[in-house]
Amino acid sequence: MRSLNSLEERELIAIGRIARVHGIHGRLRVVYYNEDKTRFSSYKRVVLKDREGRLGSFRVEEARIHGKFILLSLEGVDSIDQAERLVGSAVLVERADLPDLERGEYYWADLIGMEVTTPEGERVGEVCSIVPTGGTDVIVIGTGKEELLVPATENWIRGIDTASKRMVIEFSEDLVE
Repeated sequence: MRSLNSLEERELIAIGRIARVHGIHGRLRVVYYNEDKTRFSSYKRVVLKDREGRLGSFRVEEARIHGKFILLSLEGVDSIDQAERLVGSAVLVERADLPDLERGEYYWADLIGMEVTTPEGERVGEVCSIVPTGGTDVIVIGTGKEELLVPATENWIRGIDTASKRMVIEFSEDLVE
């Protein structure tokens, strides 16, 4: 893997991770974070970030859906030995390569780190992560004392402002219990 400068890294968004090798010809099995697996085929180039934080840029030769995974062939990765070194790597793309979103849709990377408040402006905490459940995603909010789990629905999420990195939730004691 070659090193990319930090500016490029800041413009990269994680879209999946390499779970394991598939076959003997260097094909990789990718856990793709988007439910719409057909979107992966639009990426012509991906960046892999290994466990040590090193980045490498690769041209996508082929990407196809295989059950709940994406089978990925990368230029220059032609053997099982080369592919095994990439297992565990994050799969990233440049933000400019991401597809446009519909109104009310957000990339997880834009939500993580947002300040969370009540409609009255009281600080609740910060978005730490998002858990996909197969149905409604769950937003994990760190309060400094505990984590609150909030369903990502209009009943709970009252507003999201990506410009100010702020999310407004309907706070209830039910979240604490």
